[in-house]
Amino acid sequence: MNDVGPGTSGHDDDDMGLEDALRHAAALLDPVPSDLVQIAVDAYTLRTLDAELAALTFDSLMEPGAVRGATETRLATFHADGVTIDVEITIMGATGRVLGQVIPAQPALIEVRGRRPGAVSADAMGRFVCDQVPTGPFSLRCRLQGAVVATEWIII
Repeated sequence: MNDVGPGTSGHDDDDMGLEDALRHAAALLDPVPSDLVQIAVDAYTLRTLDAELAALTFDSLMEPGAVRGATETRLATFHADGVTIDVEITIMGATGRVLGQVIPAQPALIEVRGRRPGAVSADAMGRFVCDQVPTGPFSLRCRLQGAVVATEWIII
């Protein structure tokens, strides 16, 4: 029977010490082969191979006279072969709201990649809204009809 009470993790300092000792012993006695680490890194790199990269071609933050403030609206445009993704980013404290459109207009699944991943659907006009996107780096992965397009990473 488990004697874990509410609000406790079930681990005490002895358990954590034992876990650290076991990790250390495993690393010494049975280390992960270096070629396996490289294979894992290569596999992780290939996870987005099916997505075409949409390059950032316009960023209002890079315009002359642009100033970053506590609340602001930022416009960005990404281009890939035959697809444009326009976004308007409104920063509200620790989160942002991304209002966007896929051109040419079409329904799509928009995945937000970043600190808090999520997904929204673009309507038949290609419009979508992603609320509560944490500040920091993020990218959009758009699953369109017959193609997958991923935007460059930008920081909000």
